[in-house]
Amino acid sequence: MAEEKGTNRWTVLAGALIVQIVLGTVYAFSVFVKPLEMEFDWSRTTTQWAFSFALVSFAIIMIPAGRLQDRIGPRKVASIGGVLLGVSFILGSLLIEESRPWAFYLTYGIIGGAGIGFAYVCPIAAAVKWFPDKKGLVTGLSVAGFGAGALFFAGPASALLLPPGNGAEAMGMSQILFAAFGISHASGFGIGWKSFFVLHGITSAVLVILGASLLRNPPDGWQPPGRQTGKAQNTPEADTEWKEMLNTPLACMLWLTFIFGATSGLMAIGQWKPLMGTILNGKTFAPAWMGSFGRFVEPVGILAIFNALGRIFWGKVSDFIDRPRAMMIMFLAQGMAFMLLVNVESHLAIFFASALVGLNFGGNFALFPSATADYFGTKNLGMNYGWIFTAYGVAGILGPVVGGVLYDASQQYILAFVFSGILCFVAAGCSVVVWGLARAQSQAAPQPQAIAAPQALERVSELNDRMSVPAPGLGGYPIG
Repeated sequence: MAEEKGTNRWTVLAGALIVQIVLGTVYAFSVFVKPLEMEFDWSRTTTQWAFSFALVSFAIIMIPAGRLQDRIGPRKVASIGGVLLGVSFILGSLLIEESRPWAFYLTYGIIGGAGIGFAYVCPIAAAVKWFPDKKGLVTGLSVAGFGAGALFFAGPASALLLPPGNGAEAMGMSQILFAAFGISHASGFGIGWKSFFVLHGITSAVLVILGASLLRNPPDGWQPPGRQTGKAQNTPEADTEWKEMLNTPLACMLWLTFIFGATSGLMAIGQWKPLMGTILNGKTFAPAWMGSFGRFVEPVGILAIFNALGRIFWGKVSDFIDRPRAMMIMFLAQGMAFMLLVNVESHLAIFFASALVGLNFGGNFALFPSATADYFGTKNLGMNYGWIFTAYGVAGILGPVVGGVLYDASQQYILAFVFSGILCFVAAGCSVVVWGLARAQSQAAPQPQAIAAPQALERVSELNDRMSVPAPGLGGYPIG
C-alpha cells in the first residue's frame, strides 16, 4: 500500500484511463452477435445470455477484488484482471463451437466478466485516494474511458470480425492495423471471429497490464499540496468496514437508488439502436465522406460520447453541490428525457435525446463511487464500492429483460421508455432520502473540534498550575 516517492498523481489518472478504455469494450458486445449467429445458427436469446453472465460476473467479482485491492494495492489486482480478460478471449477462440454455447458463457461471460471485475475497481480506488480534493471529478475522469471504450472498439471490431478472405483477398498485417485503428475499412473481408478473439485477447491483456503498472496508492495520510486538512477528512471514524457499512440505512438507500437509476438506463439503452432505426427509417446521420468515422455522429455513437462526458460532468458538478443533489437533478432530467422520447421525430431532437440520455446515464458511475468514498471513507473503498456496485449487476438483469418483455407485449417502445422514466423519478426521490440520511450521519459523527477542546482546556489548566508554583528563592523557598 505504500507509495513510491515522487509519483505524479496525474500519471495514476492516465493509467486509470488506459485500463478503463479497454474494459469498456464489453459494452460493444453486439458486434459479436451477428458473426456467431451466422456461423452457429444460434438464436438471439442464446447469444444474449453471454452478455448477462458477463455483467453478473463483473458485479459479483468486484467484491473480493475490491477487498484484495485494499490489501495489496491496485497494480497487482488490475494486472490479474487484464490476464483473465485476455485468457477469456483466447480460450473462447479454442472452445466455442455450435454445440457448445456454454463455452461462450464460460469464457466471455464468466471469465471475461471476472477480469473486468478485478480491474475495474482499481483505477477508481487509486484515483480517489490521490485526489481527495476532487473526488467527483477524478472519479468521472477515471471511468470516462469505460464509457468511451465501446465507441472506439465497435467500428474496427465490426470490420475485422468479417469472414476472412482467401489468397489475394486475405488481409495483410498493414490492413489489419489500419482497420484496427479505424483508419480504413476491411474491403468486405476481415480476419474472422476466431482470429479476432486471439488478437483482442492479447491486446487487452497487454494494455490493461500497461495501465495497471501506472496505478499506485499514496502513502498513508497523504494530502495534495496546499489542501486544508483541518476538517480531518477520512479519519479512522470515517473509514468504515464493509460489514458495518452494510448495516447502515445510508448504504441500503444508495444501493436501491443505484438499482432504480441503472435499471432505467439499461432498459432504454438496450433498445436504443432499434428504436432509432425505426424513427430514422434506416437512414443515417453521417455523411458519406466521414467513412468509418461516421459512427461518432450516429445516435448510438452520440449516446456513447455523452456517456463518457457525463461521468466527468456530473462528477465535477457533485463536487460543488454534493452527491445527493447532483443525483436528484440528474435523475429528474433523465426521467423527463425518457418521457419526451415518445414524440421524438426530427433529427435535431434525436441528437439531443441521445446526448441527454448518455450524459445522465454516465453520471451514475461517477456519483456512486464518490458518494461511497464520502460517506464510508477511502481506506476500504475497493471493498465497500464492490458491495454497492452489486446493484448494477441486478440492474444488468432487470433492465434488458423488463425492457424486452414490455416490447414483446406491445410491439412498441413507448412502454419501455415510459417505465424507464418512472424509475428515474423514483431514483430522484431516493436521492432525497440519501441526502437526509447523509446529513443525519454527518451530524451524529463526533466533530474533531469538539473532541480537541477538552484536551486543549486540560493542557491550559496544566500550564496554569505550573505557573502558579513559586520560583526558587521567592515566597519562602530558601536559596542555598
